[in-house]
Amino acid sequence: MDPKLLTCRDLHVQEYGSPPTVVASAPGKVGIFGDYTEFAQGITLSAATSFRVWVSVSARPDHVVKFFSREYNERKKAVATSMKYRKEDRWANLPKGVLAGFAALGVALTGLDMVVCGDVPQSIGLGSSQALCLASAFAFNEFFQVGLSTEALTNLAYQAEAQFLGVPLGQSAGKTLVSAVENHLFWYDSRRGEGVNLPFPDTGWELAVINSRVPPSSSESVRAAREACELCLKLLNDGKNGKSLRDYSKSDLRDGVGTLPESARRRSLHIIDELVRLQEAVEFLKTQDMASVGRLMHRSHESLRDLFEVSCPEIDWLVKRLQDADGLVGARLTGEETGSSVLALGKPSAWVKFRTLAEEYERIFGFKAELTSFRPSSGARLDQPRSS
Repeated sequence: MDPKLLTCRDLHVQEYGSPPTVVASAPGKVGIFGDYTEFAQGITLSAATSFRVWVSVSARPDHVVKFFSREYNERKKAVATSMKYRKEDRWANLPKGVLAGFAALGVALTGLDMVVCGDVPQSIGLGSSQALCLASAFAFNEFFQVGLSTEALTNLAYQAEAQFLGVPLGQSAGKTLVSAVENHLFWYDSRRGEGVNLPFPDTGWELAVINSRVPPSSSESVRAAREACELCLKLLNDGKNGKSLRDYSKSDLRDGVGTLPESARRRSLHIIDELVRLQEAVEFLKTQDMASVGRLMHRSHESLRDLFEVSCPEIDWLVKRLQDADGLVGARLTGEETGSSVLALGKPSAWVKFRTLAEEYERIFGFKAELTSFRPSSGARLDQPRSS
């Protein structure tokens, strides 16, 4: 049995005095290529991380729903018959939003005791909130014996953030977290709503996430970049609808010089180039040419820095130094909406020297970076079914 599952079960007993009826979990997610392209009906290539969020649930004799988070060391509660958003409930609004979705389907909610624990880093773009929503959806579906499909549960988790919390986001994160297969990367086409798992090399290669500890501050720059791309699309379409940036080429942008604002043209160029890089990366993955995948990661970061303008000096420094490390073939900014983490691709031996690099980084910038290496993990799952 997974030690993390045992930890969650033990915590549930400590908090409520009895073991959980159901336990479910979902992984974090890291973007490899295609970050920031979903709004343009783009394509993404992602991996489920070794980080996971675990949710345990048991019944209560009343109509109170109690939530406990190990990471926040906080307790929240609500009434089962009235799932409403409350700002002061913070993280608990995520499972509340999922419960509200079940109630909207006609499920009669009852009192619950719930524990949330895990190790997905918060607020660095690794999908911690999506993971919590998905794990909650899997757990509640089993607890109430609703029998919803995986697709329906993914939609419930999506709606919990998009409607209950009013947080706009795309579908690719949820699709990745529910569809991911161990030792595979997940390719997702947001226009078609279709995805496929692609094999990651069996041996010799790992991914790593470096938490730069830089406070998330790129939301304004991301919003500005998207608005610039939307303006560019409007001008390219010349009043016509039905096309997205992925329908245009670099030559279309060159032909628009003089009529397209330069900032909008450059940021749109990143979107178009990134989709080309992603398709090239897929071909290199098929032949396990990871050195070429790494070179594309370098180019992707340069484009995010120079064209899309969502990087920062701390991230650029980390990426540059990682690119120079022996055994490491690629590094780039990752963590859409936050821009505060780095993804690296390399041999396991490459991570050994990170301590020296991290010490230098802390001396220069004052932040203590942390690296976690992993191989692609599996998606959301039911870890402890309800006993019959």
